[in-house]
Amino acid sequence: MDDVGLTQTFAAAAGTPYAAAAAAEVYRAGGNAADAAVAAAAAVSITEPLMSSVGGGGFALVRDPDGSAELIDYFDIMPGKGLPASAFGANGSPHTVTLKYGAGVRSIIGGASSAVPGSLRGWELLLARHGKLTLKETLAPAARLAREGFRLCRTSGMWLAVAEEVLRLTDETRKNFYNGDRVYLEGEEMRFPELADTLDAVGEEGADLFYKGHLGRTIAAYVAEMGGIITERDLAEYEPVIREPLAVRYGHGEIFTNGPPSAGGATLAQMLRIVSAYDLANIPEEEFVRVMAGAMKYALQDRETAYIEGEGNAKVAERLTSEEYAKTQRRRIFGSPHTTHLSCVDAEGFAVSITASMGYGSGLVVPGTGIPLNNTLGEPELNPSGFHALKPGERLVSSMSPTIVSSEEGGLVSLGSPGASRIPTAILQTLVNVLDLGMPLESAVLAPRFHAEGDLFAYEAGARKADLDRYGRVLPYDEPSMYFGGVNAVRRTPEGLFEAAADPRRSGGAVFV
Repeated sequence: MDDVGLTQTFAAAAGTPYAAAAAAEVYRAGGNAADAAVAAAAAVSITEPLMSSVGGGGFALVRDPDGSAELIDYFDIMPGKGLPASAFGANGSPHTVTLKYGAGVRSIIGGASSAVPGSLRGWELLLARHGKLTLKETLAPAARLAREGFRLCRTSGMWLAVAEEVLRLTDETRKNFYNGDRVYLEGEEMRFPELADTLDAVGEEGADLFYKGHLGRTIAAYVAEMGGIITERDLAEYEPVIREPLAVRYGHGEIFTNGPPSAGGATLAQMLRIVSAYDLANIPEEEFVRVMAGAMKYALQDRETAYIEGEGNAKVAERLTSEEYAKTQRRRIFGSPHTTHLSCVDAEGFAVSITASMGYGSGLVVPGTGIPLNNTLGEPELNPSGFHALKPGERLVSSMSPTIVSSEEGGLVSLGSPGASRIPTAILQTLVNVLDLGMPLESAVLAPRFHAEGDLFAYEAGARKADLDRYGRVLPYDEPSMYFGGVNAVRRTPEGLFEAAADPRRSGGAVFV
């Protein structure tokens, strides 16, 4: 964890120290925050395996020095273009497993669970629109880590154990993730030499190699062999989408986050709209908890019931984030897991916030490429209408909420978190800590959190809490837990100083240049 940077021009926080170091390396080589963010995203896909992958997707929120912002949506889409109806649903031979996590999380894996991945197309577009360096230059640190090796971090070691059944699905997957007759453990050295070769080749030839070249043909053929529905046409026609971010006024500043068709950013915006009417720095603790918990509870309830797949979510978000709707929520108040996040900010005024995921992993690694494939089609939260219910080409719903804040109180802040439904609540509390309570960034990230959803109130030791008898389930944690997300955040203060904080609830790292 780093403190305030007094003379620096760049800060980054990412899911592993290796990824943060990759961002710094590329920035020192002449890049900006966009180049550094791609380097970190690629490096974290190596050093935090199962959290993200070139076989997955994500979202990149960018704020330019002129104050404008855009969202690059390179999340996964529904495959199956050109296939008959018999290839979908139960006919796709879905394979369900129960992961060893909490009470057990059921997830569909195997070929039928894999959506069309967008990572490489997204990184390439981010560089073309905002970067200074080439794809080859930004992928180089990740390729080196994959070839030369790295030590498995605590968080990833835990998730490999959770996903042990997934990772023994095929011989190819076991070759990459098993050390003898068990998965790799925290602190052991891992290497992905085939994936290093893949990154080198993509760096030389561009993302077309993956989507239109021999890599794409290899992926489509293997997925078909394993009962999946990703076709060569799906890959060839995949394109990231540039969207206008969802913008919310808060205090004397503006917050940009991931908007529709995804639901996570809109859920965060709904929470912020609700709490914005209160003087959170000066209200009694009981009222603070009731306001914050109420905003979480009702926004997450709407997240479960109001959002559907497709562009229709824009109208839903407009209604749920309006001041009129917030007033009704205020009256009521008083009456994934496998995700990673990275943030970069530089002296030019660029800020980049990337959240990425591969679901829990499909259990498939494409032979000869080292590419682990996502299982986002097998995640119920991302497919509220059901398994294989989307039309080919449609984007999945997501809770990922990369966020950037520009305000008088906070300066320029880039942040986000993994954690499924806890993504917006972790970001909400961190922002309130900075913007309303005036905390330094590191203190804001470290502060104990709580989470309210349905009849559940979960909290870390030291967190504010009140009226616990109002909840059907109360879940205390004796120490900080990754259940409450893993906020990786950077900040350029109004005075021009740099802060960076990697959440100790996970195994992140932060750097300055």
